[in-house]
Amino acid sequence: MVIFDFDLTLVDTQPVEELRAARRWRAVMSRVGELPVYEGVTELLQALHSRGQKLAIVTKSPNMIPLWFVEQHNWPVKIVLGHHQVAQPKPAPDGLLMAMRLAKATSEGTFHVGDKPEDTEASKAANVTSLGAAWGGVNTDLLAASNPDYLFDTVAQLGEQLLMMLPRAN
Repeated sequence: MVIFDFDLTLVDTQPVEELRAARRWRAVMSRVGELPVYEGVTELLQALHSRGQKLAIVTKSPNMIPLWFVEQHNWPVKIVLGHHQVAQPKPAPDGLLMAMRLAKATSEGTFHVGDKPEDTEASKAANVTSLGAAWGGVNTDLLAASNPDYLFDTVAQLGEQLLMMLPRAN
């Protein structure tokens, strides 16, 4: 199973960061169509799905934002958990554990991709492999200092490594 963070991992949400910080979700949704998906994300999600991997998004944002992208870009992601669905947000492992429960996945063989130290901390607390996404570029030094199991500068690098590490699911 592969669990992705959303903001600055799958989609560049920097243009609406002020609105997100102010929790002005309606305003964020009014601009959601302007937000670019990082190059290679859609293809990576499709490749992982075609390999039989269960995919999830766990975000500290409301799930309506990633659900819009799942629908608009036809992403094969069945589990999308936002801050309303979990008791405690990252760095607590609640969202990751819930996603694994819903997918009937175990921590062994589960990967979590995120751009912040909180993602690494949640990965470690859930006992899953942490994959640092440094392409969002907000503060890669802090991400690197959090010691994810792997750190990637591009979506292409992540995809190449993931496809080598993941077994084909039945």
